Amino acid sequence: SIDCLYLLAVSDDPPTIWLAEQHHFSLVEVRYTLERSLTNWDPATRPRDETGLLIRAASSSDIPVIQDIARTSYVDSRFYFDPNFSQESWSRYYSTWVKKSVEGGADLALVAEKDGEVVGYITGLIDREKNEAIYELTGVREAARRSGVGQELFRSGLDWYVQHGISKIWVATQGRNIVTQRMIQRNGFVSKSCQLYYHKWFNR
Repeated sequence: SIDCLYLLAVSDDPPTIWLAEQHHFSLVEVRYTLERSLTNWDPATRPRDETGLLIRAASSSDIPVIQDIARTSYVDSRFYFDPNFSQESWSRYYSTWVKKSVEGGADLALVAEKDGEVVGYITGLIDREKNEAIYELTGVREAARRSGVGQELFRSGLDWYVQHGISKIWVATQGRNIVTQRMIQRNGFVSKSCQLYYHKWFNR
């Protein structure tokens, strides 16, 4: 009863790629992962822009606003790229995910507030065994994009991880999302891996 099967393949293994193509898997995303050590990240001296933002912990009262932001924030995702997923379905997927994150599913959940209005959020997890972290979701209200909100949330998240004793972090983004890649790289991240996401649909 599976409708869609996902395959995440390493990009430098030709037999895997050929096999996926022979079995009619469709390439929907290049997954680019970057990482950095946090041992030299100092929350007191790191770069800051004059954004007029208040960065604070997310609360349950923020959920309706951040869900609204999530519904339009992931047009670079593989679910948006795959036409077999409707806009309603992928929007619901991300709005549900961020709701669960704020309700306790994530270790890190911050929002950016400007002039009393929530304009963005960021969430992430901690791997206690490895003492490393991962960013999960970042979303910025459409009218506030390209104004430094995403970058300040990103840096504030690094501050939070350092303050909680985390020594390493990684983040994954889409190969087509050049704007986000450049922002991540400006904050000292380097390449970790490149993978390929495939979808195979049944009875379509």
